[in-house]
Amino acid sequence: MTFATPLTDPRVVAAMIGGAVVAGGWVVTHLLSARRDRAARAERVRDVQGALYAEIRVHVATLKGQNLRRYGTEMEALILKGGGFFPVIPTEHNDRLFSAIVEDIHVLPFRVVDPVVRYYSQLATIAAMIADLRKLRMDRLDPARAARMYRHYIEMKIEAIELGDEAMTFLQAHLTGGNEAVARLVDSQQEARLAETKAGVTTWIETEKSRLSAGNNPASGRFGQ
Repeated sequence: MTFATPLTDPRVVAAMIGGAVVAGGWVVTHLLSARRDRAARAERVRDVQGALYAEIRVHVATLKGQNLRRYGTEMEALILKGGGFFPVIPTEHNDRLFSAIVEDIHVLPFRVVDPVVRYYSQLATIAAMIADLRKLRMDRLDPARAARMYRHYIEMKIEAIELGDEAMTFLQAHLTGGNEAVARLVDSQQEARLAETKAGVTTWIETEKSRLSAGNNPASGRFGQ
């Protein structure tokens, strides 16, 4: 009499094959789901970056077209004349898209998020200052102080241009070249800052050498002092 072993029993073999098929189906389903999730995330990242880039570009272009330095100088002169003059400062809303998608900002790489957040933080600071300036009672405020406050407001808007340009540079780099492009951008910025620091140190050393040389020159009248 012949007894079937577990590996030769057709029912066992069929069960093993069925289990393998089910397990394989789970693996394939998981891989396909993960692939869809990655594709959806990548698409979401592109959408968020594209929307932020468009909003920043419009505002920065508007600021650049206002010739802020000249305009600020003209307004300061008028404020200093006295008479209670202070230019009208409209309320600004240049962060509508950012406010709408701020909960999704985490989908962006940190190196891209950082300059974007610094730009929008600057806008929030400007908005707070606008609210304070609009509460001023010019009949009770010294014109010189009012002029300084307005100058600070203009300087903050000029800084917003620089921050916006940097944010757009990072967004564009990631949109076109991904993380590798962003890494290259960070490296180039670090090299530029290092070169600037070295140049500053070199200039300082040369200045000190000239100063000490002049101080020890008998013709200067300070030799040995």
